[in-house]
Amino acid sequence: MKTITRSNIYLPMAAMILAALAIPAAAQTQVPFKGTFQGNDTVIPPTITTAATGIGTLVGQLSLTDVLTLTSGTGTGHWIAANGDSIDSTFVASAIPGDVVFTVTEIHTITGERGRFSGAQGSFTVHRTHVRPPSADGTHVTFGWFEGTITSPGAAH
Repeated sequence: MKTITRSNIYLPMAAMILAALAIPAAAQTQVPFKGTFQGNDTVIPPTITTAATGIGTLVGQLSLTDVLTLTSGTGTGHWIAANGDSIDSTFVASAIPGDVVFTVTEIHTITGERGRFSGAQGSFTVHRTHVRPPSADGTHVTFGWFEGTITSPGAAH
């Protein structure tokens, strides 16, 4: 009868694990995705639609549209770079009400992308303030920042 030693088992197992993890490096490269924005929230229950502009890593100047369903606390986001490349996301939101502002946190997961972001994956958190008293046009001022990581643009190519 042949005796199997631990080293005879561990070495092939380690090789299998390393082979499984040998995904192309570009597909694993996560880069920071962060920036700031300011805009307006239009409240038409049961939704809040955010239209904003800002600046961020990887996208430069950007515009964004978020649509939040108040009854579920979930929404969709569409982030567009100045050249038209874009990132789509879904998110879950939570808010802390205050007398003058709501402090809002949104956890976004990338669900789609176009242009140089094709194949991108990742997630990011939006931290923002929603001013409760409406502006003269009936919208609410909103501003904030976002931070997270996504796969490097073009990594899936």
